[in-house]
Amino acid sequence: MLLASPTPLVDISYRPDLHIVVVRWLSVTTDDETRQVYRCLGQLPELQCRFWLLDARRRPSSSPAVTNWIFEVLAPQLAQRLGGPIYLSYLISPSHLAAAESFQEESGATLGSRMPYRLNYASQEGDATDWLLQAQRTEAAGAAQAITDPLPAIS
Repeated sequence: MLLASPTPLVDISYRPDLHIVVVRWLSVTTDDETRQVYRCLGQLPELQCRFWLLDARRRPSSSPAVTNWIFEVLAPQLAQRLGGPIYLSYLISPSHLAAAESFQEESGATLGSRMPYRLNYASQEGDATDWLLQAQRTEAAGAAQAITDPLPAIS
């Protein structure tokens, strides 16, 4: 399902079969346009979804100011509103993968962290999608376990 985008430089769609939002940058965007795209993702009523595949192969990395805004301002707001961490799986070119993985290690944005987001980088769309699907399964298993765990004994 293709959704309205704040700029013609980005396609936004929702895959209801996978419960994943797909954002494809078609060209370079300014910092303001990039912020508009991310704000749009948090405001579209159709997108009450925390699992995002962001195809950034056609644009350079975001500026440090935009990157900080995404992770320090937007992600915490969205995680609170949507009831859990935002899963961001960036599809990037192989030439940018090493730098992105280094950023990921430095930021501590791993699946087990307490941050309001989880972060993944991949150079193949299948890998990016698989990571999101695995995160969904992990969350579902955790929720199921919480429901089936016996209540502690009252003494």
